[in-house]
Amino acid sequence: MRKSAVAMCAVAAIGAVAIVLVPSTVPETSQGDTALVSVVVNGGRTIELGPTETRTFPVEVTATDRSGIRAVDPIGVWGPNYATLKVGPMSCVPLDATGTVSRCTGEVTASATSRVLFDDQAGTWFVDLRIQANDGDRYVSKSAGGFSLKRTARIDQASAPATAAFGQSIQVQARLQRTMWDENGYIPQSGTTVYLQFRPTGSDTWSTLTAANTNAEGQVSVQVPALRPGTYQWFTPGDKWTGSATSAELAITVDPEPANPGQ
Repeated sequence: MRKSAVAMCAVAAIGAVAIVLVPSTVPETSQGDTALVSVVVNGGRTIELGPTETRTFPVEVTATDRSGIRAVDPIGVWGPNYATLKVGPMSCVPLDATGTVSRCTGEVTASATSRVLFDDQAGTWFVDLRIQANDGDRYVSKSAGGFSLKRTARIDQASAPATAAFGQSIQVQARLQRTMWDENGYIPQSGTTVYLQFRPTGSDTWSTLTAANTNAEGQVSVQVPALRPGTYQWFTPGDKWTGSATSAELAITVDPEPANPGQ
């Protein structure tokens, strides 16, 4: 069972009682000329975590103060439904001779098997930090920078005929699944749009032929005419909570178009 670090206060109203959730500590405020310049998590790239995967990624904070930056402490990251992860000790280095601007770096480790992350905590996360200056000034923010932590997806069971006659209708199918952090496995992803793409032999460019939605078992199947040799693949771009996925490539050989008897 997950526990939330909040205190519950009962507020009386006319004819009803409302329950209000408030932070368990009084929020700290910024003071002085300390300022945040930037926060970059994982180099600005989305973090995708598989069902049994552990990933460590960097957090980079750039800040300024006339007296110089002493430390970024405490610092952590938080996400939906009371999700929190610790950031390791931050190391700060001045960026110029004056010492007024510093870049501080640390690392976060996210593990799908730690029983700290749950399915409903994928999505947009934020950095919670306090920047401390040498003269006692500080900058405090609960959402200093945002980033995406998503569950991975995969497309498997992709199949199509290896050969076909010109113009023959062929079936191309696959299955879409997404990670379950709760159970450390995969589950079918239903009702999701996936795209069938084709790349002609000798080309480097993929084009989308059609789109279809997965069924309750995560399966998708379409009929398309075989018009030339090349390669098929399935693709889904993902969403706010789940990463993108691409299937294995499916090569097909197509018999030449028959000659026109009238010519």
